[in-house]
Amino acid sequence: MAKLIDKDAKRKEIAFLCRDILLERGIKNITVSELAKAACIGKGTIYEYFNNKEDIVFEIVNKLIEEYNKNLLKKIDKAKNTYEKLLIFFEFFYEDNRFINHYKEFLAISLTNPSKEMLEFKTKTKKFYYSVLENILKKGIQNKELKKGAVKLKKIIYNMAIGLFIETQTTNLVEDKKKEFEKELMKIYQLIRNEK
Repeated sequence: MAKLIDKDAKRKEIAFLCRDILLERGIKNITVSELAKAACIGKGTIYEYFNNKEDIVFEIVNKLIEEYNKNLLKKIDKAKNTYEKLLIFFEFFYEDNRFINHYKEFLAISLTNPSKEMLEFKTKTKKFYYSVLENILKKGIQNKELKKGAVKLKKIIYNMAIGLFIETQTTNLVEDKKKEFEKELMKIYQLIRNEK
């Protein structure tokens, strides 16, 4: 009897095996043949599970975001106050870690050649982050840390973070990303903070 293969699990496995070489060399500097070799499979097998190498990056980012989001929620739950929760929420944008390199590759791909799956993923992810930010702001209002209208600014606060992230990645205007995020977040926080 032929062995059934869980295509989704195999796809994730292949992407995981390609992760390190993609991080080292970047998507532009690697071929599908090299990715297949890193995963110890044939080039044809890559094409059984992925349309192209960009699709592999998408799978890696999808899995990493899923893991990151679980940890994010745990960290936010442990935070003492609203400002600390907001700082934790924005850590992703200024942390220097290996995941950010994959995320930058994914952003470049999704801006220049987005697939239907990528657009759906970005939409779902953004909705998730909006809901997390909305919950932080609502709890801040309940705890009387924030003004009642603060929750209406969730999109503005999120888009400020995205803009700062892009600025820190594409210019030399920001020397210390963390300080820049803290400074800009404090400006917004002072506007929405409930004066007791």
